[in-house]
Amino acid sequence: MRTPTPARLVVVSLVALTLAGSAFAAKPKVLPETPVLPGLRVDGIEVPRGSDGAAEVHARRAAFEGRKVRLLLAEKEIRVATFAELGITVDEEKTLDRVRAYGKAGSVLERVEVAGEARRGEVDVPLVLAVAREKGVALLEPAKIDLDTPAVSAKLDLEAHATIAGKDGSYIDLDATLARVEELSRGRFANGKDDVPMVTVAVPPRLSKSFVDSLDVSTVVSEFETHFSRGGEQARRGKNIDVAAGKLDGLILSPGQLVSFNEVVGDRSEANGFQKSWEIFKGEMVEGVGGGTCQVASTFHAAVFFGGLDVLERLPHSRPSHYITMGLDSTVVYPAVDLKVRNPHPFPVVVHTKATGNTLRVELLGKSKPAQVSFGRDVVATLPFKRKIVEEAGLPANRVVVKQHGIKGYRIKRTRKITYADGTHKVEDSTDFYPPTTEIYLVPTGFDESRLPPLPESGVGEDNGDSTTKKPSTAGAVACAGDCEKPGDLEMVEGRGVHAPTAGQVAPQRSVTMQH
Repeated sequence: MRTPTPARLVVVSLVALTLAGSAFAAKPKVLPETPVLPGLRVDGIEVPRGSDGAAEVHARRAAFEGRKVRLLLAEKEIRVATFAELGITVDEEKTLDRVRAYGKAGSVLERVEVAGEARRGEVDVPLVLAVAREKGVALLEPAKIDLDTPAVSAKLDLEAHATIAGKDGSYIDLDATLARVEELSRGRFANGKDDVPMVTVAVPPRLSKSFVDSLDVSTVVSEFETHFSRGGEQARRGKNIDVAAGKLDGLILSPGQLVSFNEVVGDRSEANGFQKSWEIFKGEMVEGVGGGTCQVASTFHAAVFFGGLDVLERLPHSRPSHYITMGLDSTVVYPAVDLKVRNPHPFPVVVHTKATGNTLRVELLGKSKPAQVSFGRDVVATLPFKRKIVEEAGLPANRVVVKQHGIKGYRIKRTRKITYADGTHKVEDSTDFYPPTTEIYLVPTGFDESRLPPLPESGVGEDNGDSTTKKPSTAGAVACAGDCEKPGDLEMVEGRGVHAPTAGQVAPQRSVTMQH
C-alpha cells in the first residue's frame, strides 16, 4: 500500500485520454465529487463511501492517544503510559484537512491515477501528530528522581589506612527516552505491546581511586572536640551523632571546592539511618528524627573555622548550645538551613570524624598547616526571657511540670584572625544573635501563678551584659520531690527531654579567646 506521493510522470494511453475527456464532460464516476476519495484509508482504516472522514479521524485519534507504552529500565517495567500522557497527541483538524484534500489537487490525469490508487486500497493517510515533550518530562520526572543513581567518589578510610573505591552513577536521559517514544509513535504497532527502553547515561565519580591514593594527609590542619551523653533518653541522640559523623568521615575538599553539610549527610530520616530524638524546633524542645546532627555540624564548623577554611553559609542556634562555646555552633535543618564551606587552600583537605564513647572529634587533614587561627567572642547585650503558662487538665493541684527552662538572649561579636606562614593576616568580624528562650510551665487548671518562682531580675530590655542570674525560689511555697503532704507544698517536676541549662548558657563569660 502506498502513502501519498508527489506528482509523478504518468503514461496514459490514447484510449484513457478519450475516456477521461468524455467522463468529465458527462460527470461520471471516474472522479466522484465526494468529501473523501472512495477506498482511502486513515491510519490503516478505510473511510466508508460517502463519509466526510470526521468520524474515522476522531476514532483513530482516540485509539492512538489511548495506546499504552511500557517504559523499561534493564528490562524491568518502570511505567506504563499512553501516548497522550507522554505528550504525543493527534491534531484532528489538520489530519481531517489532509484526508479531505487528498486527490483534489494536480492535473486531471494525476487526480485520475490517485483516485484509482484509493479505490485499490493503496492510499493510507497518516495521522498528523502534535508533540508536547514537556508533558512527558513532567510525567517521568518522579521516576527519574527515584531511579537516578549518583556517582560515589572514592574516599579514604582513615582508620584502616585504605582507599574505598568509587562507583559510577547512572542518570536517565528523559529527552532521549521521549525521542524514542516519538519514533515509536510514527511507526506501526503490534498488538498493543509497545516497549521503549529508557536511555541511561553513566557518570564517573568526581574523585577516582588513583587521585585519592595520591593524597597527602600527613598534617593535622585543625581539630575540635565536643562531648555528649549516651545515657537514658540521650542514647538515640548519641546514635544520630554516630550516623552523621560516619557520613562526614573521609570527605575530601579539593582546592576551591564548596561543600554542603546537608548534601553530604542527607535527609534526617529513618530510611537514612537516623532515629527519633530531642531537638530544637521553633524555639522549643520537641521529639523529631535526627536530633544530635547539629552537634556534628557545630563540631565540624569549629574545625573548619580553626582550619582557616571559608564559611559561606552558617546560622547559630536559637539558644546557646550546652556542648560548644557560643559563636562556634552551627544549626542545620534539612534541607532549608545548611552549613556550607569552601577550601581556599592550594591542597586537598580531608575530613576525619570519630565518635568514641562520649567524645566527638573532627580533624581536618592535609599537606601542611597554612595558618594560625584565633577566635574571639564578646557578649555585647543580654535580653531577659519571658514566661509562658499552659494549663494542663489532669495535673494534680500541687504539681507543676517544667516543659522548658528559660534562657536569656544574647547578642555577641565574633572575631576570627587568620595569620599565614608569610606573616600576613586577615581579620573577620561578625555578629550572632541568640533570642531569649521562653520559660514554659504546665500547671493544673485554675492554678495560682504567684506560687511559681519569680523571674530572674535582669532589668528591662537589653542590659549591659551582666549575666548574673537570681536563683529561683517558690515564693513562699515549699517545693518537694515526691508526693506532697501539705496543701501549700508545690511539686516541681521536669518534663520529658528537659534539662536544666548549663552555666555557660545561664551565665556565659563576657569575653572568650581561643587559638588553635
